[in-house]
Amino acid sequence: MMAFRYPEMLVLLIIPCIMLAYRMLRDSKRGTGIGYANFSILKTSHVRTYKNWLSVFPAILKAVALCLLVVALARPQFGEEKEDVKRQGIDIFIALDVSGSMSAEDLKPDRITAARELTSEFIKKMTDHRLGMVIFAGRSMTLSPLTIDIGIIIDYLSKVKVGEMPIDGTAIGDAISNCIYKFKDEKAKSKVIILLTDGENNTGNVEPMMAAKIARDRGIKIYTIGIGSKEGAPIPVTQGGRKFYMRNPDGTLSIPKIDEKLLQEIAALTEGRYFRATDEKKLREIYDVINKLEKSEIITSKLTLYSEKAHYPLFMAFVVMLAAFLIEHRVLIKI
Repeated sequence: MMAFRYPEMLVLLIIPCIMLAYRMLRDSKRGTGIGYANFSILKTSHVRTYKNWLSVFPAILKAVALCLLVVALARPQFGEEKEDVKRQGIDIFIALDVSGSMSAEDLKPDRITAARELTSEFIKKMTDHRLGMVIFAGRSMTLSPLTIDIGIIIDYLSKVKVGEMPIDGTAIGDAISNCIYKFKDEKAKSKVIILLTDGENNTGNVEPMMAAKIARDRGIKIYTIGIGSKEGAPIPVTQGGRKFYMRNPDGTLSIPKIDEKLLQEIAALTEGRYFRATDEKKLREIYDVINKLEKSEIITSKLTLYSEKAHYPLFMAFVVMLAAFLIEHRVLIKI
């Protein structure tokens, strides 16, 4: 199979064709009315030597060389090379809470920013695994399916912010269910969900423990991470350029706290572990634990590669131009 990276460049092939046609037309009209000094020259003028036959070659060769340069500019790509990229790794889905309480400021500068930074550092260490990402609040949404391109995951993660979901709340069961569904066609020996949240489950269509049981039955381990201090923190709200803190109906500050008991039960049921994410060290512990799980060979992608061949027409153009030069300046010596 042959293809060109820039096929529009091939339109330039018309230029050497026009130049050659013009040269041959001009040469066909040249020579009429030429005088001869004596009859002996006239008698031999009709005899065609090899030099006569070669006289047109330089122009043809130059046109061919220009054509080859145009082909090189179009970047010919010949053949197909297929490569299966295989890795020994684990399938991991990260579920990140983006509910309103993640804007609390007990972690600096706030929970969502701290979670993004810690998770980004964690992802950079997972180069041998496939990663996917889900965000959730009152509902769950998939940001990325499983992929080895951690750059895409990090890019998506950097843009995550509180208020992404149309419904606020903390639907932990929905987030786990979403991750489980994305694993349905995968055959990796080890499958992991890393759940990062700062609140209690208070909405959603699936109970967290029911989702955890389904995960256990499908061999999926869930590692739960509590974001924020044990004491909790008020939730800032900005309206009209002014900063307020969310309050309960009775006027007291709303300070949601992590349901550690629930997160511990989810982790225990699926043979995972529960962590409190207070710094990067804690996430490094999770990495060390996950990295010891049984790995399996997974075909991460199938790439079709085109081999660049522009150097061939360039080399041929050089050879043709060299031949034109030798014929014109060595064989056809002009007197």
